[in-house]
Amino acid sequence: MIRFSLEEIKKSNAASELNFINRGIEKESLRIDSSGKISQKSHPPGLGAALTNPYITTDFSEALLELVTPTFNSASECLEFLKELHVFVNQNLEEESLWPLSMPCSIESEEDIPIGNYGTSNQGMMKTVYRRGLSNRYGSMMQAIAGIHYNFSFSDKFLNALADISAKEIKEFKNEVYLGIARNFRRYGWLYLLLYGSSPVASKTFATNRVHDLQDLNTEDLFKPHSTSLRMGDLGYISHAQDSLNISYNSIEEYSSDLKNALKTTYEEYKELGEFKDGERVQLNDSIIQIENEYYSTIRPKRVCPTGERPINVLNKEGIDYLELRCIDLNPNSFIGISEEQIYFLDLLILYSFFTESPHISEAESIQLFKTHKTVVNEGRKIEASITTLQGDTSIKEEALRILSGMKEIADFMDKEVAEGANSKWSDTINNQKKVIENLDLSFSGMLLNEIENKQITLQEYGLNLSRAHKEQMDNLDIDNRHFSNSSQESLLAAKKIEEEPQVNFEVYLKDFLDKIS
Repeated sequence: MIRFSLEEIKKSNAASELNFINRGIEKESLRIDSSGKISQKSHPPGLGAALTNPYITTDFSEALLELVTPTFNSASECLEFLKELHVFVNQNLEEESLWPLSMPCSIESEEDIPIGNYGTSNQGMMKTVYRRGLSNRYGSMMQAIAGIHYNFSFSDKFLNALADISAKEIKEFKNEVYLGIARNFRRYGWLYLLLYGSSPVASKTFATNRVHDLQDLNTEDLFKPHSTSLRMGDLGYISHAQDSLNISYNSIEEYSSDLKNALKTTYEEYKELGEFKDGERVQLNDSIIQIENEYYSTIRPKRVCPTGERPINVLNKEGIDYLELRCIDLNPNSFIGISEEQIYFLDLLILYSFFTESPHISEAESIQLFKTHKTVVNEGRKIEASITTLQGDTSIKEEALRILSGMKEIADFMDKEVAEGANSKWSDTINNQKKVIENLDLSFSGMLLNEIENKQITLQEYGLNLSRAHKEQMDNLDIDNRHFSNSSQESLLAAKKIEEEPQVNFEVYLKDFLDKIS
């Protein structure tokens, strides 16, 4: 089991390498028209081709934009790129704006959610059919939820220095480090949802024909009085087909084996759905998950995968290269959906997960972790709410303060030893969140709910007001958009070139792809 103390990092001369954490962001947002309805327009041509633009694509829906940053060592530079990307997108929206919340705007019917279109190439059709499968399995409404994926990795120099101390081969070392963090993030990641979850309310249209235990907030909305992130609960990104998977993070072999099992095992309900309807393919296959991306988790070990290859094969062969955090609701207070403080908090939570002992997760503990997650998502701001940890039963508040105390020690180290006293941004982040734990009305979910209740408005009105304010902010910003404009034009040419290439029959292409799992 790999574990280092702060003192060991200091003595190893690797501390300075913590200045070079790699950070990248993928941010989703629904496009809405001027009245606040989900856009029915195709992906704007000024944004390039969703299939090939490295910065601007779509997620499930044609209306669900996904903005992707490169990797940065500086949190502020990463956010500056994301800001400029948003301004460019705003300039190319035709009388539309971006919905600022994770839970979607009021959508009357699933048919109002257009599935992403990626052209007629086999590569493009693969993405479209996968999304048809998601729609048929979970419903398009669930897929209209937006969020942020945060990608984190240590610098190669940092990991190489520690691998040398451990006398381990670098690939094995990285796998153990990142899986150890992932296990602990499963144990402690709920703290982020408690503080920064910002989806305690959903439109009633979102829950149409779905079983739920939410209460009426007003005539148009549903909520739970103490919830933090409905997006991460039973009404959001949840898959009952995946409930029994319990994919292990104890080793790369177990993770790969469990994921392969999910990719290869037929799920009876999906088998009954069938792969074709009226001659049209409606899902890629009838397995528990169609492809690797369908596995829902708050954190996933990742590696960049070449087009056409299987992520599971690349991960197995070359090892884990970074971690993808998927638990981030859109921050409604920012038009880019996330703040610098949130990034520092996420980094500190990851570092806490790295520096804290990370034993293997047993099946019993895994079940308990699911319960903890549900408690925080549904009842996190309830004073008397309690959870069960490895140390026993405790209140959410008590455990949150214990974790924050450990994070504060790391934050002090980052300010003094890594940043060499340049400022106190790491410590400030923790000090601010300790105040929130003492008054959870100051949490993102608490503030959002209070504003809606105090102003006696609906979620739709709240979101539309914010959307217009964000648009006005972006309208007043001037950026040099040549880089983004060139990328968009190049992506259109690249997509055209792909479509003009000879294509084998799609069924042959699909079979070849699905059979690639080694």
